[in-house]
Amino acid sequence: MSFEGGAAATSTLITFLLGLGIVFIGLVALIVIIKIMGAIMRGVGRKEPAPVRESAPEEKPVEPQGDLGEIKAAAAAAIATVLGESVGGIRIVSFHKVD
Repeated sequence: MSFEGGAAATSTLITFLLGLGIVFIGLVALIVIIKIMGAIMRGVGRKEPAPVRESAPEEKPVEPQGDLGEIKAAAAAAIATVLGESVGGIRIVSFHKVD
């Protein structure tokens, strides 16, 4: 049984180069695919601005329904929920409409 070191080294080198080449070809293909998809998404993402209506009717601001006490109670409950405290620990000092 004879072992030829030159043939084994050549075979190993060819296998290594083929594997390396396939990996780089795959990476280049991924880069190209991602660039193409990016160009497509940029084209799809462009929207035409909505036309401006010159004679838009004036809308009245919506006044809250119910009395002010119910609105304060709802606001206190929402704040207490976010803060994780009981409603008794929340004190609303000021409550006014912001324009």
